[in-house]
Amino acid sequence: MITLIKIELFKIFKRPRTYIGFLAIFIIVIAIQGAMYFEGDSLVTMGIQNLENVFRLEGGIINVSLMTYILLNSLIIHIPILICLVTGDSIAGEASSGTIRLLLQKPYSRTKIYFAKAITGFIYSFLLVLFTAVLCFITGQLLFGQGDLIVLRRGVSVFTQDDVLWRFLCAFSMGLLSMLVVASLSLMISSFVNNAIGPIVGTIAIIIVLNIIFTLGATFFESILPYIFTTHFVKWQYFFDFNLAKAPIYNAIIVQLIYIVIFNVIGIIHFKNKDILS
Repeated sequence: MITLIKIELFKIFKRPRTYIGFLAIFIIVIAIQGAMYFEGDSLVTMGIQNLENVFRLEGGIINVSLMTYILLNSLIIHIPILICLVTGDSIAGEASSGTIRLLLQKPYSRTKIYFAKAITGFIYSFLLVLFTAVLCFITGQLLFGQGDLIVLRRGVSVFTQDDVLWRFLCAFSMGLLSMLVVASLSLMISSFVNNAIGPIVGTIAIIIVLNIIFTLGATFFESILPYIFTTHFVKWQYFFDFNLAKAPIYNAIIVQLIYIVIFNVIGIIHFKNKDILS
């Protein structure tokens, strides 16, 4: 199994598209933080001008904590697309190129091969989220320094710099769990098709459609929203409530773990019975 994972990791990091995700995140983080460095004061002043009549604000409001929070809101939307570029190509890309037949001739069961590809996709997702977290922290620290975090979410919450580290660790961990759901969905779709474009477009389309349903929040959909996995992609924000609500967080974790299991079980079953003709 370890050998299979090493082989899959080698194949992933040999492809140029693997590094598109890291490059895209680097550009987005640098662009947003650069813009905030030069224009952030005026933007933040406009956003909190009503608060200045109520609170006495001292020190630098724009700091590494605020920038990490802003970037986490932005990147959690884009990272699923970047993950699909790699995981969607895992099985379908090899099927279209014909290399999957060579792999199946090795003395490994299809279940082990699928598991190796899934674990590799999880490792890539972890590295992408870790790169995002480290880059946000390092660049934010260099450009803005430390400070307290002000969050405008269901009211105003102010967290001291000593109280934000564990919140960001939990938030990025929750974000990683969501990305593992995306990786599992993309890999599952990849097992059904022989074209690498299909899983990428299909996964992104599913996420967009479900996000639209979640955003609309119509009465008709209220009963099913808790069971839609995209509903829980933003649950990391609960870690930035002054009074931490544990029930929605636990529910989000359970629902997403269930989806990860379901997607991988479906993918394994289909991959085991799939006719590889090319």
